[in-house]
Amino acid sequence: MKTLAIAAATLAFSAAPALAGPEQLPTQKVSTAGIDLATPEGQAMLDRRIERAAREVCQVDAVRTGTRIRAADSVACLAHARASAQRQVATMIEDQRRGG
Repeated sequence: MKTLAIAAATLAFSAAPALAGPEQLPTQKVSTAGIDLATPEGQAMLDRRIERAAREVCQVDAVRTGTRIRAADSVACLAHARASAQRQVATMIEDQRRGG
């Protein structure tokens, strides 16, 4: 079973010391089981799975008290997660096209 790992970059500003270790980025695996990436329907199904996972990882739909505006870091995270997933999907489709 092939999976995609969506890495979400967050633009969190913190008071952590500069010498602290690298921040661990949250990831979400997206299963490609049962999806034929050679078809438009399969690609659309994978896109929906990726979008759902990216929104969850980036907490885009999290309720924020006092505003309906999405947090800028969540929006940036979502854009980064989508771009990361697109690169991975393109590689997977190319590998599948080549018979890999």
